[in-house]
Amino acid sequence: MAASFSYSFFGNVFANAPLWKKVSVGAGVAAASGMVAAEIYNRQRNGFSIAASLSDEFASFMHSNSLPNRSVIPFACLSPLSVSPFTEPKTGVSFPVLISPRADAAVEHQLAGVGLRKKSLFGLKNITVYAFGVYANEASLMDKLGSKYTGFSFAELKQSKSFQDDVVASDFDLTVRLVIVYGRLKVGSVRTAFEESIGSRIKKFSGKEDRPLLESFTSLFSDDIKLPKGTIIDVTRQSGHSLATKIDGKEIGAVQSSLLSRAFVDLYIGDEPFDVTGKDDISSKLASFLSKE
Repeated sequence: MAASFSYSFFGNVFANAPLWKKVSVGAGVAAASGMVAAEIYNRQRNGFSIAASLSDEFASFMHSNSLPNRSVIPFACLSPLSVSPFTEPKTGVSFPVLISPRADAAVEHQLAGVGLRKKSLFGLKNITVYAFGVYANEASLMDKLGSKYTGFSFAELKQSKSFQDDVVASDFDLTVRLVIVYGRLKVGSVRTAFEESIGSRIKKFSGKEDRPLLESFTSLFSDDIKLPKGTIIDVTRQSGHSLATKIDGKEIGAVQSSLLSRAFVDLYIGDEPFDVTGKDDISSKLASFLSKE
């Protein structure tokens, strides 16, 4: 039973699905390879036996806007090594489906979606500066927003401006992973870019500039930092609106501010995101966490 998957089914349907659905069923695809089938079918979570015919579950899921029975593929029970990374197609950058951003806690964040940050070079052409992936912890999201949106359908959450605003302004655990693509990027350029983009959003939300607050974040990117192609920058929002920043796994600092946190997250999933398609995928995945359909 564990090996009774139709590869032609996934080839025809999975390729055209939005990223949030690909991430949601990624564990099932990994199981199809046989590498983690025993783990998936033998584990239990919340009293449910993970042993069922997944083909029908996937088929109805991929052809509808509803979610599969989440007891069938409980994402949190899988280790990052058991699920193949998602590869951003335009850059080839790979993003693990699960990450643990905090070394002092086994709290896993799931990949919700990916996108690209592009920048005009001398006004002549757009270059891709970095690929990004947005991760969230489902339990934290439920804790912060679950009670407010109890009973909302997936479609209602997707259309809810209130939900979208709360995702940006809340302090549920969320990580934005940036992977440098442009090989000649200088740290000074990163500081300048964040000063412009975060600075404009601080003014947007507060009605005024706040240079000291902005520099409390941008100053973390000191001149001695090198950012070669492939460098990973993780910015994690934690409870209390703390933004902790790591570069290639080494923490360089943290700033606690609800305004700064909101301004930073707004870059990726706000009203005017860096990547509109990426924002849509991310919003869909976060909505799927709260929807009980």
